[in-house]
Amino acid sequence: MGLERNRSPLTEEALEDAMMAKKEGRPPVFWAVYPTKTMAVSVTGKACPLACSHCGGHYLKHMVDIKRLPEALLEKRPKSILLSGGCDTSGAVPLLSHLDEVSALSRRLEAEGRGFRVNVHPGVATPEAARAIARTASVISFDFVLDEETIREAFHGKWTGRDYVETFRNLRAGNAEVVPHVLVGLYKGRLRGEYDAVDFLLKEGIDRIIFIVFIPTENTAWQDYPPPTPEEVAGLIAWTRTRAPELDISLGCMRPRGKYRELLDPLAVRAGCDRIVLPHPRALREAEALGLTVIRKEECCSFDRI
Repeated sequence: MGLERNRSPLTEEALEDAMMAKKEGRPPVFWAVYPTKTMAVSVTGKACPLACSHCGGHYLKHMVDIKRLPEALLEKRPKSILLSGGCDTSGAVPLLSHLDEVSALSRRLEAEGRGFRVNVHPGVATPEAARAIARTASVISFDFVLDEETIREAFHGKWTGRDYVETFRNLRAGNAEVVPHVLVGLYKGRLRGEYDAVDFLLKEGIDRIIFIVFIPTENTAWQDYPPPTPEEVAGLIAWTRTRAPELDISLGCMRPRGKYRELLDPLAVRAGCDRIVLPHPRALREAEALGLTVIRKEECCSFDRI
C-alpha cells in the first residue's frame, strides 16, 4: 500500500488544483442524478450467503426480486434496471441463469417501445461469465478492490486482488462499458488500498470512475465503525482529478446521509467531481458558484457519460 502512506491532508491548494484540472480537462457541467428511472433487481431475492461485514445483505431488502421482474417492469416502467444480488462464496453474483431471461424481456419490450437498459453488478466473475455478462449488459458496474486484508475481513473471501484484476480485464474484453467503483473506507471505515486501486485503474486506461463511501449499517458486524471523514473522501477525489483531468468522476448513491452529505457533497464538487447521486442542495449551489451548468439526470450514474 505504497501510495496510502503518502497521503496528505486535504488543503485549499489541493482543491484549487483539482478544480483547475477539471476546468482544463472536463466540460463545465455538473450532473445532479436522481435515479428514479432505474429499478434495482436482485437475482437472489433478499439472500446473500456471504453476509459481508459492511452490508450483511441489508441493501438487498428494497430491491425487486428477479421472480417479479416482468410484473415490476409493467408496473414501474423504468428506463433501466440495475441487475445485482447477493454474492456466493466465490465472490460472484449468480447472474448467468438469468441473463437470457433479461435479454428476452428487453428485446420484447423494446419492440413494444418500452425497452430498458441493463446495468449489471457482477462481483468476481470467471472468463466465461464475464463474456456472457458483457453480451447482456449496457454497462457493467464493477466494485474494484486490491487490498487482501480488506477482502478477507469485509467479504470473508478466499479470493484475492488478482481475481478482481482478472475479472476487470475479462469484462473489458467485451462490448459493454465497464465502470469501476471504489468503495472509500471499506475496511472498517478506514482508507486502506483505495489510492493503490485508483492508481492501478488509471494505469489501465479507464475513462470513468465512481466513488462510493462506507456506511455504518445497523445489524452488521461493522455497524459501530465511523465512515471516513468527508475530507478523506474529497482528498481522494481531488488526488484522482489532479492525476487525471479528463476522467469522468462520480460520487455514487452509497454514502452516509444527513450532515455527512451536507459536508461531503460540496467538497466533492470543489474536488472536481462531475456528478453526484442525490446531491445535497449545498452541492448544487457550489456547482453554480463555480460556473458549472447543473443538469438533472434520472437514471443510475453508471449510465451515459459527460
